[in-house]
Amino acid sequence: MILWSFFKKEIITLLRDPVMLAAVMIVPMVQVVVLSQAITMEARNLRLAVDTKAGDDILNRIYDHALGSGWFIKVPPLQEDAASAVRSGKADVAIATPSGGLTKSIARGEGKIQVLIDATNVLKAQSIEAYLRGVVSHVLQEERHIKPVQPIVFQTRILFNPQLDTQLFIIPAILAILVLMSLLTLTCVSITREKENGTIETLISAPISKYDIILGKTIPYILVALINMFLIQSIGILLFDLPFQGSFLMFVAAFAVFCIPSSAAAVLLSTYTKTQQQAMLGMIIVLFLSLMLSGALFPVENMPMLLQYIAEINPLMHFTYLVRNIILKGAGWAYFWEHAAVILGVGMVISFFAVRRFRTTL
Repeated sequence: MILWSFFKKEIITLLRDPVMLAAVMIVPMVQVVVLSQAITMEARNLRLAVDTKAGDDILNRIYDHALGSGWFIKVPPLQEDAASAVRSGKADVAIATPSGGLTKSIARGEGKIQVLIDATNVLKAQSIEAYLRGVVSHVLQEERHIKPVQPIVFQTRILFNPQLDTQLFIIPAILAILVLMSLLTLTCVSITREKENGTIETLISAPISKYDIILGKTIPYILVALINMFLIQSIGILLFDLPFQGSFLMFVAAFAVFCIPSSAAAVLLSTYTKTQQQAMLGMIIVLFLSLMLSGALFPVENMPMLLQYIAEINPLMHFTYLVRNIILKGAGWAYFWEHAAVILGVGMVISFFAVRRFRTTL
């Protein structure tokens, strides 16, 4: 009888708590759907740039077959050559051929193509050469009726991570994730603790604005996250020989931009939670979904189009791309603003709702 009383009490408590009930009953179903579609180690939708030339029939057929294979996609029209497209981050792989074209080169018995691969994403880079060899072999057999013996010499250059070192790929991602975790956890728990202890009413009744409260609760933890970022970067450089090719100013600017949506999300989440337990559960959900759709572990390009569209408004995805490209490639300011603009836009939207709910719910 006592056991039944405890059981009934806990079930009633759960049913009366809509936040906890949603986290326990609905979120797992959402996670199953997202995980089943997001987690795949197969590389697809690789951006392929080719310097096609008029009259180079074999190269043009290789390009068409590559796009038809489902592994590669077109790169938007470029004002630069294919090799420069890889270096600027507009393509994942480029095919360069000898002067005069691949068709004439094969006719002379000296067919060569150079494959340039962007290895900032190791999971993609490991598959690209094998995919291209399969496409080239298929074209030569089907279109030119050449035997399986490969008449074309592949000269492959791995850019930005020549050893395909997984650590160089994963450490920038860990850095981005831990920055989000620091900002989200510390800020949200700090505000929720004030509510749970009953001291939030004192803050609200004090002669200060809600903006003072929000900034006072976020700025200290932004500084903590900044220190954590420098510590993680230092560990990567000292222990794992992580290179740093880019601009230090751009690195800090990327962090500053990312702080806007991260801190705003923490404030917004805190307006829905009344206890630290609820806050921790909510943060786990937000962190989990952000991580799965960030490209930090699994390429976003492999996901269904719906998840790719959702990932495009995920600030963690853009911050991860920025950190990787600044550290490994030395990204330019054009690349920075391409991703920073999205982070700022999403941050402004989240901030708007966070400020409105902070006033009405606290």
